[in-house]
Amino acid sequence: MQSWSEIVADFGRNWPIYATMPVIAALIGWGTKIVAIKMMFRPHKFRGLGVLGWQGIIPKRAPEMVAVLRETLTGRLISSSEIVARVDGPELAALIERPLRAQVSTIVRSVAPEYQPAAWNLLPGPVRDAVVERAQRASLDVVVEMTDALTEHIDDVFDLQEMVTKEFLADPETLEKMFLEVGRREFAFIRRSGLVFGFLIGLVQVAVWALFHNPWVMPFFGLFTGWFTDWAALRLIFNPKEPTKYFGLITWQGLFLKHRIPVSEEYAALIANRVLTSDRLVRGLFEGPHRDQVVDLVAEVIEDSVREHLGSMEQIVRAEVGDLGGVDKLGVGGLTLGNLLGVASGTLSGPLKGVTGIGLDAIQVGPMCQAAASDLVDALPRVLEPAQDYLERALDIAAILDEKMKAMTPEEFEGVLRPAFQADERTLIMVGAILGFLVGELQVLLVEHFSV
Repeated sequence: MQSWSEIVADFGRNWPIYATMPVIAALIGWGTKIVAIKMMFRPHKFRGLGVLGWQGIIPKRAPEMVAVLRETLTGRLISSSEIVARVDGPELAALIERPLRAQVSTIVRSVAPEYQPAAWNLLPGPVRDAVVERAQRASLDVVVEMTDALTEHIDDVFDLQEMVTKEFLADPETLEKMFLEVGRREFAFIRRSGLVFGFLIGLVQVAVWALFHNPWVMPFFGLFTGWFTDWAALRLIFNPKEPTKYFGLITWQGLFLKHRIPVSEEYAALIANRVLTSDRLVRGLFEGPHRDQVVDLVAEVIEDSVREHLGSMEQIVRAEVGDLGGVDKLGVGGLTLGNLLGVASGTLSGPLKGVTGIGLDAIQVGPMCQAAASDLVDALPRVLEPAQDYLERALDIAAILDEKMKAMTPEEFEGVLRPAFQADERTLIMVGAILGFLVGELQVLLVEHFSV
């Protein structure tokens, strides 16, 4: 240990070195924070040899983080039933009437000859058009009833958790963007705190170096600076959960909780714009792994409509051909309308009577509606495109999430972003300590080289 006179003399000779110590310590604190933040997100894939290497924490832990986020999002913030209940069936049907009518025309002209060949092939062209027109008019009611059915059975045909997981893992940038944008204030604080804490530790380093001149002082303080600044910054982001006064002077609250209002708004907007968008929800419902259950549900609605609107082919033929004029004079291949109906009745009466009246093969009604439902479900993502703006406004995912997040308890709210900082937290702190130690060793070499 040096005496006071020796310290004064040494400081007089080497004051530039003493002056740089707090600055270098601040740079260590700041630099290790930048490295730590980069290491959270980069590289996307493992780089290194064997166990010696690194992969960004977010990419590496993506499945686990998505699982936590998914539980928070779908378990506490929003549900499938809450989403679909906000859709008004009649308004939706009105918005998609034109593409829906076009699609129904295609479907009827495709499935009718396949599943009802006898009835369909016996009908004259104008009557087939009338049948298609009847189906088109009924399709608007089908959309309304389908919306009601989906609202009632949404949990059986759609897994929101599964969709959220798929969307996050399919687009890693969304997960990264969420942490970078929602946590940008916290990351900025981490960088700034490294400078402040590092500088304060550097002042202590000056005193210790002046007293002992031990070459281990620099690497030790570098290690401590790298470790402590990482540890302290992470603690100050999330703790304390409520505003707390320290030493009677300083009031502090964990930054993430302190900024919960803007964080809630930004998180809600990001999820609404990049994950739970109306088009992705539509695709997830009609193209997802539970598509077959959706088809079954839609098929039931279509079959009810078919039996209600198209059950009696004879009634339709008489009404529609009558509208064309000359009911008894219209002929098809030498057949009058009366003979046509007689042929249809005689040919199909066996499977028809007691079920649908004259005109439809009852055995094939179910398969026909199933095929029509399958075609309709395949087409619905395109058919619903004109209603995207309405769906975005009606669902208003951002507003739902924002409101629910602001009502969360501090513990629940912390779970939104905490996983990104908590995963491999010890590793990050250790890396900061090692980097600080290495810089400290370099500092020793510089001090020994430039000391007088």
